[in-house]
Amino acid sequence: MLQQVQPTTLTVLQPCTGDKAYNVLAKIEQTLTPAAIIAKGDLIMTQGNKLELIKQIIKVIEFYLKVIGREMEIFQIQILAGDLYTKFRTDTIDDIILFFKMIRNDELGKIGYQESLRDKIIAYVVPYMQYKSEQRERLIKVKKRKLQSKPVEKISEEAFEKFTQLQNSIKTPAHTKAATFSINSILKSSDAYHQALPASCKKLSDSDLKYELLRTQYNDKYAYEILLQEQQRRKDENPGKKKKKKDG
Repeated sequence: MLQQVQPTTLTVLQPCTGDKAYNVLAKIEQTLTPAAIIAKGDLIMTQGNKLELIKQIIKVIEFYLKVIGREMEIFQIQILAGDLYTKFRTDTIDDIILFFKMIRNDELGKIGYQESLRDKIIAYVVPYMQYKSEQRERLIKVKKRKLQSKPVEKISEEAFEKFTQLQNSIKTPAHTKAATFSINSILKSSDAYHQALPASCKKLSDSDLKYELLRTQYNDKYAYEILLQEQQRRKDENPGKKKKKKDG
C-alpha cells in the first residue's frame, strides 16, 4: 500500500489567488510552530523556480498588509518579496508565514525606528532567526534526552560527526538550515546546501557574501572556505574596485 504524500504549503498556496489565498494562509498560520517547520525541512532554495516562489511570497506579504490594514506600492511588494527570498533561501515558506504572524503579534521584541514599512519588516529578520535558532536548540535537547533513554542506534562515525557539527552550528542566530530530526534527513539537507553553495554563492551580492562569511566562520568550515574563495575571486577580478572607492 502506497503511503499518501501530504501536500506542502507551496502546493496548497500556488493555485490560490485573492481572498482564497488569504483564507488558505489564515488556516496555515494557525498550525505553524517552530517544531513543525523544522520537521518539514523543505528549503526554499530547493523548491524550484525562483520567480514562482517569489509569487507565493508576494501572497504572504499581501495577506499581512490586508490583516494590518496597510498598503504598499506593487513594486515595493515585489522588491520586498525578492529580499525575503534571499534572506530565507535556506529556510522555508512556512518560516516566512510564521515570521509575518509574529511581527503582527509583536512577538519578536522591539526594534529601533525604521523609516519605511519595508525596512521595519527586514529589520525583524535577525530577531526571527535568533528565535528559531533558540527553539531548534531546545528541541534538539529534548530529542537527545529521549534518545538517551532508549537503546542507542548504531551509526557510522562519519554520520555522527556530521550530526554533531550540525548541532553545534545551531548555536549561531543566523540562516541555519531547516532540517528534520532524523539523521538521514539532517545529512541530506546539509549536503544539499554544501553541494549547491559553489554555484549559489556567485549570485550573492557583496553585502550578502560578507554576511554569509560571518555566519559560517565558526560553525561551518566547509561552507566558509567556499565563500572565502568566492570573495577572493571577486577581489582578483576587480583589483581596482577598492582603490577607486578610496580615491573617490
